Amino acid sequence: MIRRPCGILITGFFAVVLANLGPAEAFELRATEERMLHRRDGGAPLVIERVAATADGVQATVISSGLEREQLVEWDRIADIDPNSRGSLEAGVESGMANGTLLWRGRTRLERGDATLAFSAFEAAIDEMIERRASLQGRMASIAFEGLVRSSIAIGDSSEVLGEATLLAELTAVDGATSRFKQFPALIDSETGLLTEVPPIGGAKSQSQMLEWFRRVPTADAVMASRRNLLSRLMMRSGPPEEQASTLNAGDRLLFRLTELDATDPTIRERARRKLLDGIRDFPRWKASWIRFFVGRATLEHDPDPDRRMRGVLDLVHVLAFESEAPPVLRRESLRLAIEALRQLGREESAATLESILFAEYPDELLPETTP
Repeated sequence: MIRRPCGILITGFFAVVLANLGPAEAFELRATEERMLHRRDGGAPLVIERVAATADGVQATVISSGLEREQLVEWDRIADIDPNSRGSLEAGVESGMANGTLLWRGRTRLERGDATLAFSAFEAAIDEMIERRASLQGRMASIAFEGLVRSSIAIGDSSEVLGEATLLAELTAVDGATSRFKQFPALIDSETGLLTEVPPIGGAKSQSQMLEWFRRVPTADAVMASRRNLLSRLMMRSGPPEEQASTLNAGDRLLFRLTELDATDPTIRERARRKLLDGIRDFPRWKASWIRFFVGRATLEHDPDPDRRMRGVLDLVHVLAFESEAPPVLRRESLRLAIEALRQLGREESAATLESILFAEYPDELLPETTP
């Protein structure tokens, strides 16, 4: 009966003392309390002694069963970290958590099907990394690039992220880390290392953006530099490099052959066409659609003969026949090019049929001459 009011008085006394202390002194009195690192994605909180910011997350000294161990917790996995005994966070932790929150928001938005908002979050995360000159070659950059690319594919604008897609493929080849987006189909073909949904097509703006990323994140790796060169040549339609590397991996062999379709020598173009189409029925649909598109586009661009131009149109129509198994950006561009070519060939009825498909699937992509 005596202890209870005494306890109340003591508790009240300490409450008054704490209320009158500054933040630093209050945290000193609470030094015996556990400091927690709160995790996302269902991860249990960790009891920590201290943390240190790194490029990919915090290196935390975790206390478990009275023992200390070191553990890296990546930024997008962190919901919050309690301040230290001085009432503050270690250097770099606050900005790292803010960037991790953007990545986490992007992931959750993409998971629920909101690709537009997801794109904004991933784009903001990359911009923030650039602003504070953070590494664009680490794990967080890989998550940001993959999220941005996946969002762009879902929106239908994959030609706008060619540079980011190339960097993602390079990062994946280097660290091979498990994707944060395991619930979605794989982006990168295991045989070629190419992002199947991001073919290297697009206008001057797309080309400029890709080259800017290559400038911003240089590579000293000869294989990666070779691929970047081939992608640039495909975008600029400048033909194959003067010297072919003695050994090319499967992806670069395909890209090299595609660049030959824009060679100045018609003999080289026709040889490349035949080699690309040889055995195409047995190819994966994404690869067959790439080949049909680039073969058809090159024919329309380089060959004035009406019969062969019609053959190019048929190659583009093959891409349409693949339906959802062809990258959406290839299907849209194939429709556009085929309509233009058919009109030039005087096949107005066939052009109108394809134009109705273009209007139904991509109402914003009507050709200028048919727009009211």
